[in-house]
Amino acid sequence: GGTAPSGTKKGKSGLASMAVEEEGLRVFQSVKIKIGEAKNLPPYSGPTRMRDSYCTVNLDQEEVFRTKIIEKSLCPFFGEDFYCEIPRSFRHLSFYIFDRDVFFRRETIIGKVAVMKEDLQKYHGRDTWFQLQHVDADSEVQGKVHMEMRLSEVITDSGALCHKLGIRVIECQGLPIVNGQCDPYATVSLLGPSRSEAKKTKVKRKTNNPQFDEVFFFEVTRPLSYTRRSHFDVEEEDLDKMAIRIDLWNASNLKFGDEFLGEIRVSLKVLGQCGLHDAWYFLQPRDNGSKSVKPDELGSLRLNIVYTEDHVFPSEYYSPLRDLLLNSADVE
Repeated sequence: GGTAPSGTKKGKSGLASMAVEEEGLRVFQSVKIKIGEAKNLPPYSGPTRMRDSYCTVNLDQEEVFRTKIIEKSLCPFFGEDFYCEIPRSFRHLSFYIFDRDVFFRRETIIGKVAVMKEDLQKYHGRDTWFQLQHVDADSEVQGKVHMEMRLSEVITDSGALCHKLGIRVIECQGLPIVNGQCDPYATVSLLGPSRSEAKKTKVKRKTNNPQFDEVFFFEVTRPLSYTRRSHFDVEEEDLDKMAIRIDLWNASNLKFGDEFLGEIRVSLKVLGQCGLHDAWYFLQPRDNGSKSVKPDELGSLRLNIVYTEDHVFPSEYYSPLRDLLLNSADVE
């Protein structure tokens, strides 16, 4: 169980591409997009049934482009091209269809298309219809968390031996900025047959790359006395059933409470024999089972995506080739 670590553990890098760049290899990324049209958008509840809609292009949750508004249509034709160079690592290229409600002076999201970076080549350079997916606050997550788990033996006052699990929440990178602000904190819970303990970090103000570096301890197994067992190792059945959950929250002043930013779940099985685990994890959406909207009820969007990625080595790598080309002029 648990979410997969996000790549290498080298330095502070959570992404393999970032680790590669540290070794002198630069990655140049760009994307060229034709936003065609949407069809079969759900009708508006007002008397006209029509919608005024537009489409945005997002790298993860950062908007980088938006189309003009197409008025009074459930099959709007956008017909716009967009090109940009991508200056950073990203996980998803996303497209959101918004509805502009003039009467209520508000804009609402009808649905989205999210394509993972590694899947972009599947659709390279050809027109593709994508089903619009439902959007809710709990599914809109981004960023990653660096955590460490350590299992250690502790002798209690009564001379018994028990295991303590230390969870160190080190830092996060790339959390979303919600309504112009990000004041994050983390909660840590031990999940198991009879566990529901939750511990909380301090709130870090005005940052979406918070440095927490806080450690929380949980007792994993009941104390066993030395007399009953000379050698103590963790009971497999206990560890197999337990996991750590770390939730990220944005401390909000709003009356409906703090905003959920994402979670990770890591099984204690990853501790293995050494009793130590240190890794970056991508934050994941919270599974509420709220799949009430069928995808085909939201309509679809036609896109043509061309994503390119060029790898450039430091100049000294090209010296032999350059010398060969220069010398070739002297060869008869």
